[in-house]
Amino acid sequence: MLHPMNQWVDRFFTEEDPFFTENRTNRANLPAVNVKETDEAYMIEVAAPGLLKEDFKVSCEDQRLIIRAEHQTEKEKKEDDCMRREFNFTRFERHFQLPEDVLADNVKATYENGLLKINMPRKALKINKETRLIDVR
Repeated sequence: MLHPMNQWVDRFFTEEDPFFTENRTNRANLPAVNVKETDEAYMIEVAAPGLLKEDFKVSCEDQRLIIRAEHQTEKEKKEDDCMRREFNFTRFERHFQLPEDVLADNVKATYENGLLKINMPRKALKINKETRLIDVR
């Protein structure tokens, strides 16, 4: 049996996943994502250089993590009688189905040096440490 995190990663990073097949044309514009797991939390890292922390909207809705980003810049360059304007618009949205053991109310996100880090604490696993003598018949 696969570990729950492996099942979660496999479900979201396969070509057969409906999320990816519906957005196949936009996949080239999606930032790279790393997913990590510890006993205490799941962590997602999104490579998104050139953005500002204000450009991100991260939310948990219906047991899904939704990451949205939108950034627009405009550059103007004048040389003699010539003027050039360039617009740059970056926008993406990613959805991840959260494992059942995520504490959605405690999810935290930080953005620094082009890397968005999302920490999703997990519910503590209750380990029964009681010893019970079993009758051998």
